[in-house]
Amino acid sequence: MTDAVALAQRLVHLNTAGGGERAAAEVCAEVLEGSGASVEGVTMVADRAHLIASVGDTTTAPLVLCGHLDTVPFGDTPWTHGPLSGDIGDGMLYGRGSVDMKGGAAALVTALARYATLRSSGPGVLLVLTAAEETGCRGARHLIATRQLPHGGSLLIAEPTDLRIAHGHKGVLWLVASTHGRAAHGSRPDLGVNAIMPLARFVSELTARGLPGSHPEMGDVTVNVGTFSGGTKVNLVPDSASAGIDIRLVAGIDSRSILEEVAAIAGGDIHIQVVEDLPAVYSPADGRFASHVSARCEVVTGSAAHRQPLTYFTDASVLVSALQASEIVILGPGDPDQAHTLDEHCPVAQIQAAAEVYEDILMTREGH
Repeated sequence: MTDAVALAQRLVHLNTAGGGERAAAEVCAEVLEGSGASVEGVTMVADRAHLIASVGDTTTAPLVLCGHLDTVPFGDTPWTHGPLSGDIGDGMLYGRGSVDMKGGAAALVTALARYATLRSSGPGVLLVLTAAEETGCRGARHLIATRQLPHGGSLLIAEPTDLRIAHGHKGVLWLVASTHGRAAHGSRPDLGVNAIMPLARFVSELTARGLPGSHPEMGDVTVNVGTFSGGTKVNLVPDSASAGIDIRLVAGIDSRSILEEVAAIAGGDIHIQVVEDLPAVYSPADGRFASHVSARCEVVTGSAAHRQPLTYFTDASVLVSALQASEIVILGPGDPDQAHTLDEHCPVAQIQAAAEVYEDILMTREGH
């Protein structure tokens, strides 16, 4: 029987920071093929590939399990436990991706492999493990453009939630605002047009005013000016400036209305470019699938704790609409605040528990 923690270790050993997901997909495929699941690898580019696996009839509204195989880079600061070590100590699995989200991916694969050995027919289950999620869900976009996936089922994302159930997450709208002026000697600013000043006034007003939109569980639309640059030398009037703006959207608020609001604040002299646009996703906690997940968590772990929707985005932003998903649940091992950190680590017990919960969800679905 597949051991979720051992599989998570194997995945952590592999460097999938911005590439290399094919090797991770092959490790998962080996486990799934050995259990009798149908498996397909989908090449993105070179060493980057997605994995699709299925059990049962997936032609009509299957349950879709989803995770990603890539990670963010290690960073330059030395780790206490090497980022590819997969060390286990004090009940924790250490390494890049242990939380985000090789622990969750391993738990999904383990659950589906166990299910496949016991069930070969009935309600279908589709597992989707993507490459290139960390760069704006590029992998999920590539996958749905490459493969026709079945519609209408529920979607379970195994991103880290500390094994507390979330029913959606915020969306993201990343913008670059830019201005152009006229260069001149710094001692004669009257001969130039300073590009920094109107941009500075704009971002100051934008953050002070905020943007409209709120959700009873997700909270408010938020704005963060993440970058600001302009000019080349202190004794030159800057002829260009730009700012990177991170807007987090809530369910019920679309990016078009937010862009209109931003443009109204910016006025005609500031150019706004959309860099990323991913919608928020949400479905109620009392949905049929959500209630089933909650009940199985209670049975397996003794707790069915819920949490607010996540502030970060996942592949669900792309997949919910592409799959016409009926419901969305996000449930996975690891503290989300550990994601992308130095010495990232995930509780071993949560990886094991996640695999058990996922398996129980599959085994007790309607039709069995």
